[in-house]
Amino acid sequence: MNIDPEKLEFYEKKYERNPVETATKIISNKWTLHILRDLFIGKSHFNEFKANRKTLDNKSLARCLKTMENNGLIYKENDEDDPKNTEYHLTKKGKSLNKVFYELLLFAIGNDEENEYYTEHNKKELKEMYKEILNL
Repeated sequence: MNIDPEKLEFYEKKYERNPVETATKIISNKWTLHILRDLFIGKSHFNEFKANRKTLDNKSLARCLKTMENNGLIYKENDEDDPKNTEYHLTKKGKSLNKVFYELLLFAIGNDEENEYYTEHNKKELKEMYKEILNL
């Protein structure tokens, strides 16, 4: 699609900040998408996020969770009776990433044209599973 150069220049000046860049900054941390997926499937505890991720250390996870909280994607709920029992939950903003998450899935499996990572059956199964997980 070709946009009139004058119109493009106008929009570039008017919207100096690229909104896509802003959005990707929120989810670009190495572990953010992993944690989002975990939250969508019902995990909510620190150690659940670490499960099966050998390279994710406590400090990195804590920093990622804090960043996600600061970005308004999650909120933390502390158990008054047991301070070690902290749960993390998606905010409305975090839940609104469900369609973005699904589109990223479609992008990934759609570009696995040689079925290097997923068979056609796996791709179909993943699509259905994520539709359910993401409430689509």
